[in-house]
Amino acid sequence: MSKNSSNPQARRSNMVVEELNNEVLLYDLDSDQASCLNETAALVWKYADGKTSVNEIAARMSKELKTPVDTRVVWYAVEQLNKKNLLQERVAVPATYGHMTRRDFLVKAGVVGAIVAIPVVISLAVPKPAMAALSCAGPCVAGTCTTNALCGCTSINGTCFGF
Repeated sequence: MSKNSSNPQARRSNMVVEELNNEVLLYDLDSDQASCLNETAALVWKYADGKTSVNEIAARMSKELKTPVDTRVVWYAVEQLNKKNLLQERVAVPATYGHMTRRDFLVKAGVVGAIVAIPVVISLAVPKPAMAALSCAGPCVAGTCTTNALCGCTSINGTCFGF
């Protein structure tokens, strides 16, 4: 379902959110999908409250980053957030901004300074709990993971994931 409004709303239900330096790690409990948002995409997701327009999001980002942020940057991030199901409802991205490759984005947004990073949303599938039990992921003990020596492990809000 697409929303005609240009006021995106971040999906926060059934999500584990972990803020890291200038990035945000989102874990979707419904799809077992983890997504990492770089600083630019994270700010769009942060300001996407369903009340703030894309133009207002760009203005807020400009203030926070202390550099101009073009609305094309925000629309590009919204398109990526749409694709990864990270918005409450899909937002209808104007044809001018929709379905752009990174190369298209760079050409169209040539006015954007190199100071503002291209919004990037990277996702990976995380094994279901039953599959994780068969892999290297181990139980959390006092907030840390225990695992065998061959596997790495990280804990998000008390839930361990092996990588």
